[in-house]
Amino acid sequence: MIEVELKVKVDREEVEDLSHKLRDLGFKRCRIVEEIDTYFNGIDRDFRETDEALRVRESIDLEKGERRYYLTYKGPKLDSISKTREEYQVGMENGDTTKTILEKLGFKKIPPIRKVREIYRKGDILVSIDRVEGIGYFLECEKSVKSKSEKEDAIGELMDLIRSLGLDKKELIRASYLELRDSYEEKG
Repeated sequence: MIEVELKVKVDREEVEDLSHKLRDLGFKRCRIVEEIDTYFNGIDRDFRETDEALRVRESIDLEKGERRYYLTYKGPKLDSISKTREEYQVGMENGDTTKTILEKLGFKKIPPIRKVREIYRKGDILVSIDRVEGIGYFLECEKSVKSKSEKEDAIGELMDLIRSLGLDKKELIRASYLELRDSYEEKG
């Protein structure tokens, strides 16, 4: 599966307006979740250098109180515009045990990224408004496609959505939250 994703940094003041605009465009709010993403670096290579990601996600539905865990591998970005990547994800029963197994195998744990995510859906497009601890607010639009040949159409569709929300495509960010946190920490 290929996840086509566009991300834009937004101001805190824009968040409520974006929620209204999404509803006006026919998006339905699905849920609000807290996500705690623990990333791991490779055994035989540095994932920062190869542009890969391996993470254990703990996802807590803040309205229902349900807790779920996922193990996700993301391959390198496939273009210079979006965050489009190959992605594989499986659900798990116990995130802590999975983290322990990965560490025992030699993967190096990185301090987690924490965010609260308000998720909207319309058809096959997911939009989330994210408040990421220590980094700020973001809007992510994503659509999954089966092949690279469908990628360009999906990017176009998501770009149209970004424009419909009154956001500027010049503000697109290709960096992951992990990369953004690292760059903020380097700047001090």
